[in-house]
Amino acid sequence: MPQFLKNPDNAPYLKGKGIVTLPGCPANPYNLLGTVLQYATFGTLPELDSLGRPKFAYARTIHEDCPRRAHFDAGRFAGKYGDPGHRQGYCLYKLGCKGPRTHANCSIKSFGEVVGSWPVGIGHPCIGCTEQTLAFRVPLHATVEIDRPTPPDTYPPITADHGGVSIAAVGVAGLVGGALLGPA
Repeated sequence: MPQFLKNPDNAPYLKGKGIVTLPGCPANPYNLLGTVLQYATFGTLPELDSLGRPKFAYARTIHEDCPRRAHFDAGRFAGKYGDPGHRQGYCLYKLGCKGPRTHANCSIKSFGEVVGSWPVGIGHPCIGCTEQTLAFRVPLHATVEIDRPTPPDTYPPITADHGGVSIAAVGVAGLVGGALLGPA
C-alpha cells in the first residue's frame, strides 16, 4: 500500500485499516457498490492504484473508452459549442476535455443506469473530477497533454450499422417468386 494511504497516527480509529478513495462528482454508485460487495463477500479490498482508487474503476482513462474517440482519431473536433461538429458528436478535446488524463469509468459505466449522465454525454468536455491535479485546478476549457495518443485496437462505432438487402438477395427472391408463380 502506498505510504500516504496508510492511516496517519493522529487517527487511531483507522489504525491498521486501508483507505479506498472513490473520487468523482459524485463517485459512481457502482464503484462504491463494487468495492463494498467485494469487501463484504471476500473480506478483501479490490486492487488499488497508487492513489488508493480501485483499479476496476480507475485503471483506464476516459479517453480510451470515449464514445467520441473515433472522431478524435479521425481528427474531427468540435470548434465551439453548437457548431456542426459539436451537434454531430465530434471530439470535445479542443473545447478543453480532460478525458485523456482522467482515470475513471464514466464513459463505460453509466451513472445510476442513466445513459449519457456525464459531462461528455450531454455535450460538455470532461472536467477531470477524479484527478487531484486536474479537477478545479486546471482552467475548465484549457486542453491537457495527451499521455497515450495512439489509437486503440478497435474503434467505437460512429454510426450504427443498419445493414441492408444485397443485390444477390433480391435476385434470389425474384427467382423463388417466379418459380412459385410459374407460367400460368
